[in-house]
Amino acid sequence: MGSTLRYLHHPASQPCRAAMQFMLENNIPFEEEVVDITTDINEKPEFREKYNPTGQVPILVDGDFTIWESAAIAYYLSEKFNCPDNWWGRDTQERGHIQQFMNWYAYTLRLGGGAFHWTIFAPMIYGYDKDFSAEIKRGRFLLYESLDIMENYWLKDREFVCSDVISYPDLAACQDLLSHDAGRIIPESVWDKHPKTHAWFRRMLDRPHAKTVGAWQYENVGKILDDGVKFEFKRKTAVLKGTELNSGHNHGISYAGQKDDYIQDSEA
Repeated sequence: MGSTLRYLHHPASQPCRAAMQFMLENNIPFEEEVVDITTDINEKPEFREKYNPTGQVPILVDGDFTIWESAAIAYYLSEKFNCPDNWWGRDTQERGHIQQFMNWYAYTLRLGGGAFHWTIFAPMIYGYDKDFSAEIKRGRFLLYESLDIMENYWLKDREFVCSDVISYPDLAACQDLLSHDAGRIIPESVWDKHPKTHAWFRRMLDRPHAKTVGAWQYENVGKILDDGVKFEFKRKTAVLKGTELNSGHNHGISYAGQKDDYIQDSEA
């Protein structure tokens, strides 16, 4: 009998939710371990040496084998458990289309998540006295540009983003938009301009496991927006990589109590 799969994740993370939904949709047994990314646990050298040199989640541990990055995790599990081929393509063209989407997504819709991150979580991480308007503007630009391409290309003539059946890219994209939905980032006027994308998103939310993995996000972001609840963050590295105006993916930006030269530089 094989070893029990350990899934290290946090429900605030869009990629974590996508890979987890894939496991639930395919009845893959696993034990979940929540990594509290509000602390500095995943910044510690021992965590990075043991699991992931970037310190990011999700991480899958299968016996003595460890793999990170959400799409890589889902692909590995699909191969290991012989999941239905719709998830990663039923033929060469579909497989190519799925890889095309995942490459596009990583540098567009995924980075558009900055609109959510810098609006909702960044003040609690780096300080309420900081101005994140430049990062928010960049995130919104990427988000709205991505919605245009979703509407006019990926969902133009299809029910799902890569074919007539669901595939892993649908989960990835849905979980990004779920954060925006929970954070009330996308105005109705913008959704109205993207009716096919909005209809697809609502269909994706109707899948029972979408609600399972998204419950934490809706509940806790709702507390932030409606009740003024504040979470204490001790970590220094950016929760969402790639949308900060300065610094690299894993070294963090200025946070509460540190110099904020990066803001002044961006405004200059």
